[in-house]
Amino acid sequence: MLFKKQCKSGLNLRCSSFVCEVNVRRFVVLLLVACALPLLHGQKTRMGQPPATAKAGVDYPIAFHISGIHVRTPCKGETCNDVVYADAIVDGKRIELMGDWIWYPNYSSVALFPGDYKGRLFKDSKKNAGPIFQQYELLLRENTIWRCTVTGVYE
Repeated sequence: MLFKKQCKSGLNLRCSSFVCEVNVRRFVVLLLVACALPLLHGQKTRMGQPPATAKAGVDYPIAFHISGIHVRTPCKGETCNDVVYADAIVDGKRIELMGDWIWYPNYSSVALFPGDYKGRLFKDSKKNAGPIFQQYELLLRENTIWRCTVTGVYE
């Protein structure tokens, strides 16, 4: 039996109490799904996705020497991500590079080890910032790429 009734949500609908509750629940679920969709696009690497590889024809002219690696796990709220800090020498300058720890389920781990690598400047920093916040791509073994940012400069 249908009659005009004020639902719990405050909507003045023509419905039975059961139908009204089901419609409100559907609306809330639809609203939550709609709000979560933009967050899916922001995910950097999807689980099971292979690591990024070098594109054909891209030149990596800069020589990097990685002399030390530090893995840290900073936490923001309940989220913790592994971050790699690498001590490097680029064009005779000692710098610190920061990037995501690269580990992919169902694939071999793309590990960064001390040694010599080729790289390229991916994104330059703002004017007058010097090398800080410059972004590089390092070419690792098996033609995979590690994107990193300059976070420190040494004398």
